[in-house]
Amino acid sequence: MRNGDHGYGAVTKVLHWLTVALLLVQLALGLTMEADAAAERAEEAAEAREEAAEEVGEPAEDAADLEADRAAEVEYLVGTADGIDLLDLHVLTGLTLLALAVARVIWRRVGGLPPWSPALSDAERRFAGWTEKALLASLFAVPITGLALVLTQEDGLVVVHVGAQVLLGLAVLAHVSLVLRHTVVRRDRLLARMLPFSRS
Repeated sequence: MRNGDHGYGAVTKVLHWLTVALLLVQLALGLTMEADAAAERAEEAAEAREEAAEEVGEPAEDAADLEADRAAEVEYLVGTADGIDLLDLHVLTGLTLLALAVARVIWRRVGGLPPWSPALSDAERRFAGWTEKALLASLFAVPITGLALVLTQEDGLVVVHVGAQVLLGLAVLAHVSLVLRHTVVRRDRLLARMLPFSRS
């Protein structure tokens, strides 16, 4: 269960892969919500054309009505999943990620860390340490700024929230690049230390 000379323990691996899975869910939700916003803008444009068509005559108005109905249908299909509001689901997933970040920090204090992989140079160890700190910090920053944005609706928080997402994306990219460098380029077993059933 614990980390040790054998490598990462089961608890660390579960927390790691749950975090990865939830980040992918959040990414999918965010992209879907963006599509929802685009559908909403399309509906507003269709309604504006409908109002303009009313001044021209009834046939144009019928066509505009049809276009507005299609846009509303797309917005409904994109904006809900079996009656669940996507924003609510996004917030719930963010809260779960925040709880996972707290659990990871606590478990790191309790379970410690295994020794460094001998495949890593001193510079790579420093790089990995900074990357891990950036990942953990952004796992707190993204949900907290997102919740603040939802609760306050302050436009200025959009920049802060997006900045936290950029930090998270860069940290993930740095982490994955180090892993790929060792698993693909150097072909050592660094990644195996975090695989679910590895013992190294």
